[in-house]
Parts: sequence; C-alpha cells; structure tokens
Amino acid sequence: MVFRVRRNVKTLAHIRMRQRFFANNGHPGAGRNRDGATGASAVVEVPPGTVVTDIETGERLLDLVREEQEETLLRGGRGGKGNAHFKTAHNQAPRFSQPGEEGEERRLKVELQIIADIGFVGLPNAGKSTLLKVLTAADPKIGNYPFTTVIPNLGVMNHYDTDIVLADIPGLIEGAGSGAGLGIRFLKHVARTRGIAFVIDIGDENPAESLRILRQEMGVYSRDLLKKPCIIIVTKMDRVEAEDLDEFALERFRSAVEGTIVPVSALTRSNLDSLRSALFELARGTADQDMDREVKGS
Repeated sequence: MVFRVRRNVKTLAHIRMRQRFFANNGHPGAGRNRDGATGASAVVEVPPGTVVTDIETGERLLDLVREEQEETLLRGGRGGKGNAHFKTAHNQAPRFSQPGEEGEERRLKVELQIIADIGFVGLPNAGKSTLLKVLTAADPKIGNYPFTTVIPNLGVMNHYDTDIVLADIPGLIEGAGSGAGLGIRFLKHVARTRGIAFVIDIGDENPAESLRILRQEMGVYSRDLLKKPCIIIVTKMDRVEAEDLDEFALERFRSAVEGTIVPVSALTRSNLDSLRSALFELARGTADQDMDREVKGS
C-alpha cells in the first residue's frame, strides 16, 4: 500500500467511505521462463498533514507533510518460484513449484492534522470562514450560526508572488482545552500551523475576554501553542461603521490587549490589503524561525 500526498485533496472523506484497501494480485508466470507481472499497488491519496498510526500498537508510522510525498507502508508478498527453477540434470521437468507469499495486512488509523502557514483561531461565528473566502479561492460553508465549520478548511492566499496557506480552524469554546465542543480534536489542528491569527468579533460583549478565552484554552491543551507567532484580526468592523456599535469599542480593545491588531470588514472589504500584508509578514517570520531551527539542529 502506498500513501501519496496531494495538495488538491482536502479531506479524508473518501477513506471513510471505503475502509478496506486491497492491492491487485500479481500474475502467474508464462512460457519460456517468463516471470509474471507484479500486481499494481493500492494507492491512497491524502492531504498534507495526514498521520498514519497502527491501531493495535498506537505506533505512529507515517507523518505526511510534503506535497507529492509518497511512502510505501505495506508490501505485497514475494512471488514464488516456478517449476523451471527446480530443474536439475536428473529431473528435467519437475512437476512442483513454490507458491507465492501473502502480502502484509494491518489495521491503520488515518488522521488529518492539517499543515498551514497560518491558522485562523476564534470563537464560533467570529467570521473565520468568511475571511478565508475573501482572501483565497476557498469556498467554505458559511452560515449565521455557531459551528458552521466542523472540519478545517484550507485556502491559498497569494501575496507578492508568495503562496501562503491559510487554515480556518473550527470554532473553540470555553473548556475546549479539556475537550468541550470537540475542542481537543480542533486544537490538534492548531498545533500543526506555523502561526496563528486570532479572529475576534468586535461585536462580542467583551472582545478582550474572547481573546483571553482563546489563549487560555490553547494553553490548557499545550503551552507550546502560546509560543507561536500571532496577530489579532478584529472582524465585522462594518457594524461599527453602521453605528450598530460604540465607535470606541476598537480603542478599548486596543488598550486592553497586546499584539499586532488588524481591524477589517469582510463584508465591505475594508482594510483587506493591510491584512494581507500582516499575514504575509507573519508567514515570513514563521519561515525564518523554521530556518533558524534547521540551522541550529544541523
């Protein structure tokens, strides 16, 4: 069995629908001492960030992160030897042969832990999917209700001729770090991003408290998540412009938190160029950190 990484494959839904994979059998030998053709491999195409684990032992077998990466995990059985192999001077036409061996079988768990340059992290209905849609060619499901996104969505933003992979992580809620709202599953995806863009709805009752909850739940899951480079995106600024909200809400938020803050409106497309530049700088900074780690480790 061969696992092959394809960028255009976004989910593992095709594996859920077909849970058993078989390689083709090899062909028997033919006349004039010709070997039989080798059976075609069973190829399973998966998205970047796929992890393959042995169900029986819990051992992690593959961590597939590079586009077009190809790994052979289970091998077919060795073919047997035909009767010509056993031919001797005293037995010119042996009537026996060696049978082929069985191929390997294994029960595997295939799990997607996405790989992205930047992950959008926010409370449910904060506007993450809408941002992904206006910044990239992705077409995530969008609805005016919590938990519209139940699986991560990926999109590619091009800025200064550089492709930046963005991930819309399903919404976190208070208690996510302890498993509430499938939080552990969602936080696993955050762990596989290089940088984080916190997405905060300016219309929240207390936007600073929303940010605190997100950081708290990430820290409960893993303190390492809090070390990732980050920016803060304040969404739905059109509500302030339409005088639905106090015009000083953004200033109060700025004074209550630390970090780079980029206010935007996906509805009116306001300040999106500044957001693209901020995401580009964040992605470039994470790439520099990765390079530093590689140099120190070499």
